[in-house]
Amino acid sequence: MIRVAGDADLPAILEVHREAFGARDPTVPRLVEELLDMGLVVPSLSFVAVADDRVVGHVMNSWVGIEGSEFRLLQLSPLGVLPAYQRRGFGSALVRASLDGVRELGEPLLLVEGDPKYYGRFGFVRADELGLLPPPEAHFDWAVQVAVLDESVELPQGRVQYSEPFRH
Repeated sequence: MIRVAGDADLPAILEVHREAFGARDPTVPRLVEELLDMGLVVPSLSFVAVADDRVVGHVMNSWVGIEGSEFRLLQLSPLGVLPAYQRRGFGSALVRASLDGVRELGEPLLLVEGDPKYYGRFGFVRADELGLLPPPEAHFDWAVQVAVLDESVELPQGRVQYSEPFRH
């Protein structure tokens, strides 16, 4: 089951990200807290996956900008699933919930930095091919991708500017 996260879910959400990212990236739980504390997360776009009466996955969507512009767009990150529940469709369901939620808000794009093989299945394409340049903090230019949710909207152009929590 996928549902909107509530305040009471925060301890379980932080545990999901601690276990999902582990030693590979121990900063993810801190990132989650900072994004929430700074009010950058759209509350209706923070989702949890629930199985066996516990939170087993989480994704949030927060605002990022375009350098030199007033335009903002939503970024899907972080996405985490407990190791014992990975490869069972929870991550995919969370991505789909994000895409649907962002579309319902009327936002034309959703940005992500991640594996193109994984996110390509959901319609994400390289952002730079559409005129959105990766931010300096991006690990790999090819990993910054965007899903176009409204083809009728003129897409912004320029360098993506991550929010402060993603910059450090």
